[in-house]
Amino acid sequence: MTAHVPVLISGGGIAGLTAALLLQREGVQPVLVEKHAGASPQPKARRFNPRSTEVFRLLGLADEVAEASAPLASFTEVLAGPTLVAARARELSGTMRERRRQQARIPELSPGPNVLCPQAVLEPILRRAAGERGVSVRLGTELVSFVQDDDGVTARLKPADGEPYELRADYLIAADGARSPIRTALGVPRSGHGHLADNLDLYFRADLTDLAREKPFNLCEITNPVASGAFLSVNGTDRWLFSTADFPEAPTLGDGDWRDVLRIVLGRPDLDVELLSRSPWESAMRVADRFRDGRVFLAGDAAHMMPPMAAAGANTAIADAANLAWKLAAVLAGTAAPALLDTYHAERHPAGYAIAEASSTVRGHVGDMLAAYTRPETPHDDLLATMFGTQYPDGAFVPDGRDPAPADHYAPAGRPGTRVPHAWLDATTSTVDFAGPGLTLLTGPGGDRWTSEARRLGLRSVTVAHQEWLTEACLPADGALLLRPDVIVAWHSESATPLAEALAQVLGRSPWA
Repeated sequence: MTAHVPVLISGGGIAGLTAALLLQREGVQPVLVEKHAGASPQPKARRFNPRSTEVFRLLGLADEVAEASAPLASFTEVLAGPTLVAARARELSGTMRERRRQQARIPELSPGPNVLCPQAVLEPILRRAAGERGVSVRLGTELVSFVQDDDGVTARLKPADGEPYELRADYLIAADGARSPIRTALGVPRSGHGHLADNLDLYFRADLTDLAREKPFNLCEITNPVASGAFLSVNGTDRWLFSTADFPEAPTLGDGDWRDVLRIVLGRPDLDVELLSRSPWESAMRVADRFRDGRVFLAGDAAHMMPPMAAAGANTAIADAANLAWKLAAVLAGTAAPALLDTYHAERHPAGYAIAEASSTVRGHVGDMLAAYTRPETPHDDLLATMFGTQYPDGAFVPDGRDPAPADHYAPAGRPGTRVPHAWLDATTSTVDFAGPGLTLLTGPGGDRWTSEARRLGLRSVTVAHQEWLTEACLPADGALLLRPDVIVAWHSESATPLAEALAQVLGRSPWA
């Protein structure tokens, strides 16, 4: 007989692993398959923003991620020059000084820090946690085909060292990358600016400890007649990445040629350099026109391909997983109607498209992106509003009649469809920590009636007496708000919709069911 699982995840990268862990947190044990048997030879994404590290915090992985990020914790400089040796810190424009001021405020607004943690370091942490928590992680196993019907998805899986077999799942998450075979099989078209540039990443080992101690850099733009691009720190001592344009003669160059190129752009002609891998990649913007097709959901690069500045794709993938996991869990548990799953596309498609478009303003290699980002005349959205203040236009929440969140500054107000404001309630507990499993009702200190209502509706409730947080969330002492597991407010007591009716709307059910 064909084995049955609630959710099958194809792809063991950031999107797939995060989705697996979040599903497990909500009480669902998925199966994850990944066609590669080992880790990626490339460091890939490195910058994980507070919205992502909030997710790792909810998963109980904050300490491990912090430890993994420690080697690059002080690597904050942005340099530019003809070689790494000659590079100097850019003179800060007014725009960049303002962004640094905003970045300094992040600890006030989130319990999750900004971290530099190469994806090749982060993924093993997530994979190990998934395995320890009972998720079936099947490496070296490829999803070669699938068929979906009204009741589920039947997938044909091929282990590298075994015979193909079938697995039946209620739902399938396609986290299988920018070239997603699942998306291709579904025939889902993509929109956006398309191709932007061809690039080449050179991942190498060289002892630059002394140089890094002198100028601990995150990124370094290189403008050199031999090869322009950017250096990226991987571990701050002997592992580095140089990203450049994939110029026409690249296919004819061997490892020895590339080592010579690296010595030139490093500015150290006698340096011992070991080339670990070279990886061509395309900078492009392509966003799937639909993130759901029946019982199949696209997440991460399968849903939205975008340039890598500030690891926008990886951070957006984590947000996809956080949005989708609780909805699948609620439907599988029978507490929500299948209609709830339609809100995944309604919420994440406009968010993913906007982020991909904002990341696609520059055609070229990482150095070009960095130059454009730091150019004085380059306009920038407000960093804090973009990171913390984004509002979903429609979805699994009940609007309360207020105007949308401002786009030009961050003004947390507990609006439905936005992230709940953060406040430390004690030395280790943030209001963000109350998100999930399941929906949670946060009440003011005078909210006894809401506590009783929550009990009647089967909701967990938490009383918050922090006055500054109540003010930020626009909650009176006898007010309440409904918090989703992805840290999004689903309902506010200032709404004219009663809580019971709002809960039914959020979960896609009839209020009279």
